[in-house]
Amino acid sequence: PLVSVFTLGRFSLLLDGKPAEFGRKLPRRALELLKAIIALGSREISTTSLMSELWPDVDGDAARRSFDTTLHRLRKLLGDDRVLVLRDGKLSLDERYCWVDVWAFERLIGQSQRLLRRDVTGKQVFSLEQLTERLTTLYQDHFLATEELTSWSVSLHERLRSKLIYHLLEVGLYMDKHGDREQAMHCYRKGIDVDDLVEVFYQRLMVCCLTTRRLSEGMSVYRRCSRVLSITLGLQPEPETEALYRSLKDARLEKQSA
Repeated sequence: PLVSVFTLGRFSLLLDGKPAEFGRKLPRRALELLKAIIALGSREISTTSLMSELWPDVDGDAARRSFDTTLHRLRKLLGDDRVLVLRDGKLSLDERYCWVDVWAFERLIGQSQRLLRRDVTGKQVFSLEQLTERLTTLYQDHFLATEELTSWSVSLHERLRSKLIYHLLEVGLYMDKHGDREQAMHCYRKGIDVDDLVEVFYQRLMVCCLTTRRLSEGMSVYRRCSRVLSITLGLQPEPETEALYRSLKDARLEKQSA
């Protein structure tokens, strides 16, 4: 593709495989329009909705002029009018000339979901490992993570984050069920990296530590969970987490006295 757009983490734009050069003045408005198009679905985005999101305090005619000027600048920046298609008052990114990391992420999630639904025997462990590795490599951080959340970016930000969390939990449970405990633990650790407030990842990791007799590691997982919840939310761990901690402590005492 002529244009590659990275939004999962720090925003970056490649033109013909090279970082876009902006000169002395960063074209903030044009780049914001590109980000908004991606955030709102990339295809057939109503120009009216883009105007109301990006120029909420500007009246109709002035908003239209601002939009037309910004679209012209964005097209000039991308270097090829085929990348952005405007038809019947709707704007789309043409995937023949453009690659977006969000699209690749959604496709990989779809592939892994199909594998998980189809495979009840555990034969696809290696394929799922590879898919998960590609997903977590692609997902450097949350959507436009280095920028402030806006009315138009928050929905996709949360949706992609939730999809990755659900995927990591689901694949972790699948690996657990089919005896690949190392890979299950890898998924749960990745889950904590993505969002360290999702307590179920700590719980599953503690269960794995208990099963594999990594008792000290399991207890340190509990301490991290307790610290993060306390500092960030002012909360104590759930009763299930506390019960797992007691089991780990009891198992360690047994091991020491044996």
